[in-house]
Amino acid sequence: MRANSGESLTPHVSSAKNRRGLWALLTSTGGARVTSYVAGVIGWIILAEIQNRVPGPWKVLNFLWNELTGGSHGGVLTGEWGEHLLFTLQRFGLGLVIAFLAGLSVGILIGSKRYFHALMNDTLLVMLALPAVIWAFLTVIWFGLGWEAPVWTVALSAVPFVAVNVSHGVRAIKPELHLMSASFAVPFGRRIRHLVLPALTGHIFAGLRFAVIIGWNGVLLAEWFGSAEGVGWRARYWYDANRYEGFVGWIAMFILFIVLLDRLVLTPLQKRAFWWRDVQDVDVELAVREAELPEENELANA
Repeated sequence: MRANSGESLTPHVSSAKNRRGLWALLTSTGGARVTSYVAGVIGWIILAEIQNRVPGPWKVLNFLWNELTGGSHGGVLTGEWGEHLLFTLQRFGLGLVIAFLAGLSVGILIGSKRYFHALMNDTLLVMLALPAVIWAFLTVIWFGLGWEAPVWTVALSAVPFVAVNVSHGVRAIKPELHLMSASFAVPFGRRIRHLVLPALTGHIFAGLRFAVIIGWNGVLLAEWFGSAEGVGWRARYWYDANRYEGFVGWIAMFILFIVLLDRLVLTPLQKRAFWWRDVQDVDVELAVREAELPEENELANA
């Protein structure tokens, strides 16, 4: 009887373990991410069935395939992908370099000098309040149709985020370090190179991430309103043609690019820059563990 009852309980125990394992998988970070993707695709399919102006996933994927491979979209229209993406990346890269260098310089000045803080702090707050679409309109008015408007839209919309993060980092440095540098007559350039910049690494990366996201949105808007090539112009082209699968396809590529840039470039760079923090965390954990071991041994002996 005991043997039979033990055998009958075994399947129930294994099924309970399987359910716990499945629940742990679904509630994990990776499981939650996959669940959100699946839910998003299902919601997209349902919305496409309800609203005929919303293209379904298969229509968008078919369009993207033709666009990436240079296939036919009907008639004389063929896919054009590489040249437009290259135009946008060049403008985005140039604008981001301008924004980063200007934001870094302005942030250091505002954070380290009271005069520059009083002079430019309010201007930065105004620039932070202006959305990228306003800069897109203004740059198109100033520079007309061409490459200048997207470049300056990226620069003007991204520079305040870099400057504000950097200025906060400069002000977070202990005043005693500045006083000691001044007492020993350390030149301003050496203070920036050996004191300020090493302390700003985290704030620089935070500002850079904001600049990338805001600047990427800005270049799309500027090309939408004031360009005849690029990702933004191509998305508007299909929107004006009432080919919504083309519009959604280009927006999807736009979003995918910024996600891949963050995951494959910015995150590894940040981990590489902060490798010493991980080493410190491991050392602290080992030290805490070593301190706890004697207490555990005493309790075990008792």
